[in-house]
Amino acid sequence: MSEIQVNTINEYTSANGVTIDGVLVKDGAIASSYISGLSSGLSSAQQWRLTANITTSGTNDITTNFEVPDTENQGNLGTLVSESSGIFSFSETGYYAVIVQATTAAKQTRVLTLATDDNSTYTQIAWAGILSDTEGAIGFSMVILDVTNTTNDKVKFQSYMQSAGGVVYGSTTNNSTSFAFLKLGET
Repeated sequence: MSEIQVNTINEYTSANGVTIDGVLVKDGAIASSYISGLSSGLSSAQQWRLTANITTSGTNDITTNFEVPDTENQGNLGTLVSESSGIFSFSETGYYAVIVQATTAAKQTRVLTLATDDNSTYTQIAWAGILSDTEGAIGFSMVILDVTNTTNDKVKFQSYMQSAGGVVYGSTTNNSTSFAFLKLGET
């Protein structure tokens, strides 16, 4: 076998690209599914769900009844986000998408997403649920967080019901209300 050592391989024409061991490199783009060791891309996808209904009116922190979904083929990729008493902490810095699916009943019922960058003062940054006079709905919210400090940057969730009779649904067998964290890349 012969070995060729070079510093740079240039494309013959920009339309063709260069094929190396079956991988087409075109204009500097490489499909990550063909290459190991790349550091960019989705590295963690974690999900929790609410396991019991919430019926308390007003605004209340959701501190209990979280579980990792375990029905059928549900799973998580990585373990970069942990939960303790309703506070979600990040073990690595980076950009995270936080997605909430809230199944609610009665008007003005929602799940609020709050974030802190000082491990103390939380600010509402999104909500999912019902705003109008609708009797029931499934709502979604999504935010992208820039987590730069794993000690201070955290997320928590609250239920909000304008009046008695509201419900945020939970279940141990399906994702009625769920919370997903996707690490999108490095900060």
